[in-house]
Amino acid sequence: MNELDIAFGILPLGIILLSIAGTFVCKNVYLMPVLSLIISLVFTFTIFNESFLGWVVVYSLVSLALSYITLIVIRKKKASRK
Repeated sequence: MNELDIAFGILPLGIILLSIAGTFVCKNVYLMPVLSLIISLVFTFTIFNESFLGWVVVYSLVSLALSYITLIVIRKKKASRK
């Protein structure tokens, strides 16, 4: 497994799954984007190089968007039960 498999395969899928699951469990929009930012920064300086910083921003924004979408779905699901 090379670095590109991790950078554009495993890491984005992991961030997507963790963002949805983490927001569903914690019900906090900002927790998972900050966690994905930290994880991506650690990978940038350990596995990749500084040119990966642009993707760190993209992955963090995707995590933020997914967290908002997940929270909206949770709230609508609660509202429909009442």
